[in-house]
Amino acid sequence: MIVENDYPILEYSTQQDAVINPGKGEEAFPRLCIMTFFGEVMDSFLEKYPGRVIGIYISEMRHFPAYRITYNGTEICLIQAVVASGSIAMMTDWLYGRGVEVLLCCGGCGVLADIPAGDVMIPVRALRDEGASYKYLPPARYIDLQEEPVRIFEEVLTEYKIPYIECTTWTTDGFYRETRDMVEHRLRQGCQTVEMECATMAAIARFRNKVFGQLLYSGDILAGENYDNRQWNGNTPAREKLFQVTLESLLRL
Repeated sequence: MIVENDYPILEYSTQQDAVINPGKGEEAFPRLCIMTFFGEVMDSFLEKYPGRVIGIYISEMRHFPAYRITYNGTEICLIQAVVASGSIAMMTDWLYGRGVEVLLCCGGCGVLADIPAGDVMIPVRALRDEGASYKYLPPARYIDLQEEPVRIFEEVLTEYKIPYIECTTWTTDGFYRETRDMVEHRLRQGCQTVEMECATMAAIARFRNKVFGQLLYSGDILAGENYDNRQWNGNTPAREKLFQVTLESLLRL
């Protein structure tokens, strides 16, 4: 059934099957999967824990291999994430279709307030200011992140004595439309971070009845008069730390 709306992006199909569905391949993926935006951290990890390619996510940008790795006696899937709502939707659904049951993701984010670079952020709610989540769930302003991954993240971060901030994140696919007035508007609404994927992935997990959680680190800062990228994508210590915490959390799910 189609739920009609004056605005096409808010029209929703209740039908579960699509014309093209994420299907199973020759080899089922491990139930546990870590997805990271940090290509250099992933490459370093693969040098220590060589994996076997078990599938290829094919994109016009390039091909993204999925690896089967044994870490601390547990088989996991590892893949580098694509960027932005529409792209991450396809990759996420593809992973779930291949047998992944638990997907944890780590990435960077912009911050809307004066939060130090590299601080760990746990999204507990995402504002759905992107497109793909509306193909999986009926319209709503927010989506809550699942409680169990959040609890596990908190547990691991506490054990590692790493401070963290629970946040509402603003998921947008309008990278060049993060205007000054919109940043201030989202901050007033309670958002502390901005990124391009979280709400989408959370929506797909709910639609597919799978597990999803995400960790972020504070990257560029959009607060104040002058934008500062703080060299966020070169913050290797923050990226390595976040990957390790995500990996340890995955093993507890």
